[in-house]
Amino acid sequence: MFRILRHIFLKYKYVISISVFAVLIGFVGEHSLVKRFAQKQEISQLENDINKEIATYNSDKQKLERIKNNPEAVKRVAHEKYYMKTEDEDIFVIRD
Repeated sequence: MFRILRHIFLKYKYVISISVFAVLIGFVGEHSLVKRFAQKQEISQLENDINKEIATYNSDKQKLERIKNNPEAVKRVAHEKYYMKTEDEDIFVIRD
């Protein structure tokens, strides 16, 4: 039995070695190809999140600049968001 296994190993030693190496590199260990692929997907998702946050930041920054420079914009925000009113008007809030 030992001779048969030894003969098979000696005959296919390169195939066995390459197969074991491929399994180790592809699936086992901290730096495997499967984990690298998952990490690249995570990096891509995080970059998309960063781009969304940057767009939101820029939009909010523009709104803030408009509010700082335009007193009418402040009144509009006060009316729409906080239901504030001037002295000569009545506000009715209707919710669906």
